[in-house]
Amino acid sequence: MAWSVRKQIVMTVATIAAVVAASATAVAQDGYRIVVNPSNPVSSLSRNQVSKLFLDKGTWEDGAAVSPVDLLPSSPVRDGFSREVLGLPIPAAVNRMRDSAQAAGVNPPPALATDREVLAYVRLKPGAIGYVSLAADVTGVKVVSVGGKTEHLLASAPAPAPGADPVPVGGRIAMPQRLVTRPPVYPAIAKTGHVQGVVEVAIVVDATGNVARAQIVKSIPQLDKAALDAVKQWKYAPTIVNGAAVPVTMVVQVTFTL
Repeated sequence: MAWSVRKQIVMTVATIAAVVAASATAVAQDGYRIVVNPSNPVSSLSRNQVSKLFLDKGTWEDGAAVSPVDLLPSSPVRDGFSREVLGLPIPAAVNRMRDSAQAAGVNPPPALATDREVLAYVRLKPGAIGYVSLAADVTGVKVVSVGGKTEHLLASAPAPAPGADPVPVGGRIAMPQRLVTRPPVYPAIAKTGHVQGVVEVAIVVDATGNVARAQIVKSIPQLDKAALDAVKQWKYAPTIVNGAAVPVTMVVQVTFTL
């Protein structure tokens, strides 16, 4: 009986280890696929062609208008796609798309929050082209080959050196999960004056997840101190880059409403 229990424990531990290892591999091999509407006859494109479709729009070979769609700028997948396919960091790509859209009198490509939203957009628009993570279920869209590949792996983000400056959140550095939130104490003088609004605070979150520094970047003078006092009590999950916890910097908002 004891031997049976020990055997079961060993098998359970081995199973957990295998799941953890598989998860680590999946993270290490994150990447993206480029997808189009299933009615699109295109099955392969060059990187240069995809870049032009996103940055300059235009039309497909059959005359259909191109409708590119992006993920949010904070997405690691978007960062990889932008650098590797468009050949531009996200801010430069956004500027280029905006300028092209203004010149053509149209809106720039939408930026959607999830793979699911991108896939729904591509399914509905005959001229759509987008990209989704390798984990996404691409049923109902067509995956196109780009540069001879249908799966594109993201390069690993370099780990900052010990004692390095905080890493800005965005691109491949995801916004850390907030574990503890302390609401601000509304100043009496601001209540009396019916002062409300949003204060923006630039913060540095250290490697342990504590808010190490905070500075007002969008001020409402009667509310600034309350915002700083609240933010300094927030707690985040540590940001891990290549297996090591690193400090990060980002801007957060504190909302005051009456």
